[in-house]
Amino acid sequence: MTDRPTRLRLPAHAAPAPPPGTVRVDDALSALGTGRFQVRLLLICGLSFAAAAMEVLVMGFALPGITAHFGLQGSPTPLLMATFIGMLLGAPFWGLLADRLGRRPVFLTTTVLGVVFGCLGALSPSVEVLIAARVLTGFAVGGTMPVDYSLLSEFLPPARRGRFLVLLESFWAVGTLALAALAYGLSVLLPPEAGWRWLLALAALPGVVGLLVRAGVPDSPTGCRCGAAWTTPARPWRWWPV
Repeated sequence: MTDRPTRLRLPAHAAPAPPPGTVRVDDALSALGTGRFQVRLLLICGLSFAAAAMEVLVMGFALPGITAHFGLQGSPTPLLMATFIGMLLGAPFWGLLADRLGRRPVFLTTTVLGVVFGCLGALSPSVEVLIAARVLTGFAVGGTMPVDYSLLSEFLPPARRGRFLVLLESFWAVGTLALAALAYGLSVLLPPEAGWRWLLALAALPGVVGLLVRAGVPDSPTGCRCGAAWTTPARPWRWWPV
């Protein structure tokens, strides 16, 4: 044994120690706490989450009308799987892009694409076009959901993240109930052969509302590429409401 201090060699790519007077992002978030801003952000992200639920589940409600309209004889599996295949491709693509460009631009872009491709599916002249439109819709929705999680959690103190993310999950049920009510209302008003187009179009419209309310949401500290340590004055975010 020796009393000489042990020297540790850090890898060449290791980040340098933050200078004195810096505060880590999580420490700053804990000091700021939660308030009206986080509650409003929960409602905004929740609206987007409910809209995503409607887009993901809409084909199950629209399938009888699609089958009657196009006279489908085979298995409807490709129609039901199309959205999920798009989500499988979109989630890693948009996730990596959000790490590079920030949460907010991806947050807005995926919403626009989800509305466009959702409405395109409602205008499909053939089953093949409809399947392609649903894959593209799923590709957009696959980015909306994880970015919603990231944006909300990165504005929350660590101690409150679990509670808020559970509340965010509850909006999936809101979207499901809204879609079921919409499908029932259209089934009363229109025959299935015509109602499925209205159902796909109306299921995409909540994304427009989400886009309008999202426009005023700033990017998160991580999305701003602030890094793990952050020098904080008395008010680190000047746009942060009291």
